Amino acid sequence: MDSRGGKITAALIAICVLFGGGYVVYAALGPSQTTTDASPSAAAAAAEAPLMVRAVDPSGPTLNGGVFVVENGKVKRRSKDLACERVYFAAGRGICMGVAPSGVDYTASVFDSKFQPIHSMRLTGLPSRARVSSDGRLGAMTVFVAGDAYLQASTAFSTRTYILDMESGETIGQLEQFEVTDGGAPIDAVDFNFWGITFDPANSDRFYATLATGDHHYLVQGSVSGERMRVLRDGVECPSLSPDGRRIAYKSRIEGSNRWRLHVLDVATLADHPVAEKRSIDDQPEWLDKDALVYSDGTDVYTVPAGGDGAPVLLVEDATSPVALRS
Repeated sequence: MDSRGGKITAALIAICVLFGGGYVVYAALGPSQTTTDASPSAAAAAAEAPLMVRAVDPSGPTLNGGVFVVENGKVKRRSKDLACERVYFAAGRGICMGVAPSGVDYTASVFDSKFQPIHSMRLTGLPSRARVSSDGRLGAMTVFVAGDAYLQASTAFSTRTYILDMESGETIGQLEQFEVTDGGAPIDAVDFNFWGITFDPANSDRFYATLATGDHHYLVQGSVSGERMRVLRDGVECPSLSPDGRRIAYKSRIEGSNRWRLHVLDVATLADHPVAEKRSIDDQPEWLDKDALVYSDGTDVYTVPAGGDGAPVLLVEDATSPVALRS
């Protein structure tokens, strides 16, 4: 570890208790200590299709990391000014969520095709998930609310999931305020938490997300304009729609533990199967293409076939938050 890395580590006073990708960090960082200088490196199997990633320093994974594009085995940083804990990009618009220069707050920015921030906002909690609709019109962000306790039970933490107008940067919806139905009947509970929005590639008004309540993790389908959601099935966290909108990749909790197995389900039948990655993966998977997933284990980026065959393959080292860049 270099001297700067040692200073960062010494400056952090952290309590990390995992739940669905959440953690608590009480930071005492100076303005120059919130971002790592780490750079990703492409593995031999790096995909030819362009992939956006966020650099990660394994010794300080919650620090902001630079945004890079990996294409044809080459890694290139796109902006020296853009550094994030979570990044997503589609149709010329992106979301970058990260630690503020103060080291104790969190911010998000909407950036353009030149990777220049055009809107910024203060976050109410720790960055967790981000998505942008395939038409670039809408964005989504999930945060764990600052000051809450993140324990094993889904009733012991609190989330906020916002939907943004990517052109104006304004919040146009919050899932916690949407109506939820199950079998046509309205449902509500004080422990409702939502995360992991994924937009339908054919209709950005339609989305899927996770609703947690009690010991359940429901897949819900919703309408942004209608401000409503309906429960589809249990046992689905961090859904991600395929490019054709027919399948959803997600993480499936293993017997009530804080361990997950990546699965893929059919949207029409809701039948599912596990993929060949057998490690616990705490990430919202991304579709590399119509046949393969891409995801991070917390320090590196891998791909695995969506059909359940094959084996995981390393794509990028020292990187997280992978985004498949589609034309």
